[in-house]
Amino acid sequence: MRISSIAVGLAVASIATQACALPAQSFDVLFRVTEIRGTCQVQKPDAAAFEPAVNGKAYPFGTRVRTGSDSKAVILLSSQDGLQMQSLCELTVRQPASAETNRLVQIDSGKVVLSVREGLPEKALTVETVVAACDSFVGRGEIQLIREKDSLRMDISTGNGALRVVGPQFTIQKMKGGGAARIVSSLDRSITRIVNVGSEYKVDIDNGTDAPITLDSSTKGTIRIWREHAPVGGKLVVSVFASSPDGKGKENFAYVLGQPMLTASGLPTAADESNATGGVSRAGVPAGTSGSQTNAVKGVESLF
Repeated sequence: MRISSIAVGLAVASIATQACALPAQSFDVLFRVTEIRGTCQVQKPDAAAFEPAVNGKAYPFGTRVRTGSDSKAVILLSSQDGLQMQSLCELTVRQPASAETNRLVQIDSGKVVLSVREGLPEKALTVETVVAACDSFVGRGEIQLIREKDSLRMDISTGNGALRVVGPQFTIQKMKGGGAARIVSSLDRSITRIVNVGSEYKVDIDNGTDAPITLDSSTKGTIRIWREHAPVGGKLVVSVFASSPDGKGKENFAYVLGQPMLTASGLPTAADESNATGGVSRAGVPAGTSGSQTNAVKGVESLF
């Protein structure tokens, strides 16, 4: 049976088209847990319990990794890109379906130190918590999630690198070297408080239109976002109050999600916020923001 040259050509063209449609991978096809110091455990997607991690071993996406007290471990995405888990850290490494993102790291608790090379696509790697997500990584940075009694706190610093932070109704534009932020959220996510802990950067705040308001943020500057469903209709009402380092107001507005911006006055005071969230507004400034199996694993020595 002979196959026509036309059929062969169509088959080759189809394969080429599919190959072009596949997302470009920025990292290795597997991720590894390496440089284990102390206790490190993993829970594979189909496992009911955690087991000791094997140094340098590759694990399937969807695996949860956790470190014990006085312990560290490195999640190696490639020989040039990795995350060092600090003590009492727990996270999951995923491979999203989105063509924009190659890897998603979900931090459930604890702190990670990132080291990634320059030139990665903006969304090649996303690190997220229940408070906000970070992407556009360059160089070194730190992300920590702390679960407090009445709130959730996310501490972010860039070290000598850069990153972007995206959360509900706000985006911290590219935060460069020396930048740091503390984002505190009430447990029900009705209130978010963004505090500039170091350097200067810009923050985009949604205002109900296609063009968000861009604020210049400097050290000790604060942005508070309140969310409440309207008693009639149930639409989400978002109120925003931004203050400068000296406590003076810079922006004050409110809008209904999905509708044109509405101006507002009489937003809650810091005392009202504290009473509503059990002390979110009083959260303290974080202190100190500050054997291998493959050649890829050996490369981690230059990362941390």
